[in-house]
Amino acid sequence: MQIDSVHDIQKVYRELLQCMARPGRIADIRESAAKADFVRECHPATFLVIQSVLDAEVTFHVLGDRSDAIRRKIADYTFAAHASAGEADYIIAPAGTFEQELLDAMRACKAGTLENPHQSATWIIESEALEGTAELKLSGPGIRDEADAPIALSEGLVSARNMKTQEFPTGIDLIFTDGDGRISCIPRTTAISAKEESAWVM
Repeated sequence: MQIDSVHDIQKVYRELLQCMARPGRIADIRESAAKADFVRECHPATFLVIQSVLDAEVTFHVLGDRSDAIRRKIADYTFAAHASAGEADYIIAPAGTFEQELLDAMRACKAGTLENPHQSATWIIESEALEGTAELKLSGPGIRDEADAPIALSEGLVSARNMKTQEFPTGIDLIFTDGDGRISCIPRTTAISAKEESAWVM
């Protein structure tokens, strides 16, 4: 089965918009992801997200020890150009990326300016199964009261992310994908905090 560049990619893009509008929401794109079973370099869901948001007008950076293979795949399908972590519009963190590399890139990545907040990095992070976590809560626009975070995050990662979002409207947006064809988002406007009596997951 082949990916429909109109139906499947637009469907994934619509789901991304819904997830950005409702932080913590977990969207199921397994039907479309199943058509990307030819992708070996990253999760099929990751590949579909990449196809829906990258084009020749933006830049990207890939972390991890499989960066060369993933970079070639992205360039072949999107015509986006590779850039440093400090300059890239999109940063892809494949499964298995060491946390220190991820933290270093997050500290270095661009968060926009008060005049041009849109000139910031969007992260696409491959995670374990997206199913919500009892340790972390989300609050902010698009959330009534609070919501469970879609995935357990370490204290270091949350701290690095919060440093990037402390001066609204600057900040970074996070997109999560898993190997089961699900996606979720935590935009810059969302606060992440530990629930009472819960320890940070390392």
